[in-house]
Formats: sequence, structure tokens, C-alpha cells
Amino acid sequence: MSDYLALVSQSGQVNTPPGSYRTIKEWIAHGLIREKSSVLEIGCTTGFCSIEIARYVGATCHGIDLHGPSIEAARTHIDPYVADQVTFEVGDAGALPCREPKFSHVIIGGHLPFVSPSMRRPHIEEAIRIVRPWGMIMTALYYYREPPPLSLIESFNKEMGTHLSASGDQGYWSRLFEGLPLTLEHESTYDLQPIDSAQLQTYLQSVKPDTRDDWQRRLELFSENGKYLRYFVRVYRRLPSEGAMMQSPRGGIYRSTLRTSTTY
Repeated sequence: MSDYLALVSQSGQVNTPPGSYRTIKEWIAHGLIREKSSVLEIGCTTGFCSIEIARYVGATCHGIDLHGPSIEAARTHIDPYVADQVTFEVGDAGALPCREPKFSHVIIGGHLPFVSPSMRRPHIEEAIRIVRPWGMIMTALYYYREPPPLSLIESFNKEMGTHLSASGDQGYWSRLFEGLPLTLEHESTYDLQPIDSAQLQTYLQSVKPDTRDDWQRRLELFSENGKYLRYFVRVYRRLPSEGAMMQSPRGGIYRSTLRTSTTY
């Protein structure tokens, strides 16, 4: 198991998706998450996504992760206001603990860089298995906008426990979701702003003192790796296995562009 994940759970920090709160709100808005939604977060680590979605809309959220200390940390982050809506358990993304499609929404993506490339597609297929037809699969993933130096990737993988490669561009991560019973409902892409020294020091002051040396080394790697990254946020809709009413092509004969929009 990754030493980096152990460091996160020991330091008092939380693992967030690319884009943090912005991504959570994007999933809620475009994934149509509501109070009656049932959300599974795969690879939840310290529970950020599940807890924040419950806080924002009151949905029922359940997180699983293979790393026991991360699950223990996630449980400590549950506050009294969402205690009846959020649960966590140790679980394997390759063998999810339910037989029938029971969730309206599934979050997957954060753990994929940490598993071997051969297991990424099967994990996505397993996620699709347990989301209800017409439910939503939500993801957010970093990708290389240009290949970084091989030495940087090797150092990053060694320190973080990831399995990244220079070929991990947008096309690579997109193809993992292609040819599956999914239709893309929403997508946005983002550039990253470089980490400056002030941000680095602010972050270091927020972690437990006995973990700062380890964080300093890793944050410097994050900063260097981030120079080559973008990320996307996506919402897919899970299609039923049998035929169902759908418009094809989507949008019909005409295409439209937004002229004005006013919210009161």
C-alpha cells in the first residue's frame, strides 16, 4: 500500500479530487445529485467527496477504500450534521460489496492512478455494474498535456505509489470509458496554476509537525509534476443493457448556442 496514502491519513490532511470543492459542486449540478440520491465513492481515502456531498445536498453517501487507515481517518471526519448520511468501509474496487445495481451515483477516478494499468478498465466496469440504469458515473482525472521527463515520472511514482506513464494524456484516460454502456453528459477541462513558495509554506503549516519533512519533499514533486498537467471533470450516464428511448444524434437536427440567460 502506498506510503503516500499513509502519510495523508497520519498528517490530518484530506485527499481531494482535482479541483476540490469546485469539482464537488460541478458533480452535484451536472450529475443531478439530490437529497434522495445514493452515492458510492470508490477509492474514498479520507472521505472528502462523500462528506462534502452529504453536507451540500443531504444525499446518502458511502465510501470504500482498500487502505484501512484511510477509512479510519474518514470516519473521524464525519461530523454530527451528516452522521446519519455517511458511512465508510474497507473494500476492494475490483469486487464491490453489493450484488445488484443499487446506487444512483458512483464516483470513480481518484484511485485509478494508484492501480496497475491492466486493472483500471475492470474497476470502471465494476463501478458500472452497481449503478442503476440511468444513474450517473462521475470522475475527475489529471492528465499530461505534454509528456514530462521520464526521471520525473519515475520519482513521482516511487514517492506517491502511483503507476503513471508519459502516455497518460487525455486520450488515454478517455479511452478507459469508451465502448461501455455510458453516454457523456458533461465535461469540463482545466489548466493548473503552478504552486508558489507561499502556497507550499501555507500547506506545510496545516499538516502535523512530525510529517512536514515528508510533505515538503512530496509537495516539491507535486509542483514539478503539475507543470505538465491538466484535468477534466466528467459526468457519464449509465445506459440500460436493453434498448431504450434516446434521441440520436443528441440535439436533433438543429444545433444551438446560448444567446442570453438570466436567473432571478
